[in-house]
Amino acid sequence: MLVSATASYVGHGTFFIIALHRREAFLKFTQRFIKVDLSKLESLMAKYGIASIFISQWLYGFRLLSAAVLGLSRMGVKKYFTFQLISCVIWAIICTLVGYFFGATIKNVLGDVKKYEPYIAASVLAAGFIIWFIRDVRKKRNAVNAKS
Repeated sequence: MLVSATASYVGHGTFFIIALHRREAFLKFTQRFIKVDLSKLESLMAKYGIASIFISQWLYGFRLLSAAVLGLSRMGVKKYFTFQLISCVIWAIICTLVGYFFGATIKNVLGDVKKYEPYIAASVLAAGFIIWFIRDVRKKRNAVNAKS
């Protein structure tokens, strides 16, 4: 839990500082690789202020980007790092507890998972092969239809 909270805090802090101090370079760099509408994140930050730090912790795929948006918004460094620390600790506690209890529940439901591993592996391989086969057939069919 301490490791996940620390890693989250350092990662978010790094993006915040980079975006705060290298605003223009950061915007140019991000827009080359990420096709995200930053205005949505900016409106979230403007609308919810400090609460946006806590909200953004749960936005899958936008966690680090939201830290950068807060840096772009020029939120105060002391304010950001104080509330980000609290947010990262709460996030780590919740994720650890959910993982612990969910893992225990799965273990109780499935019992000894080891005896199911070969069946799970075979199912994953079979599903992968079926998906690959269907895509291949569709690709060939589309190529033939395109020539016609």
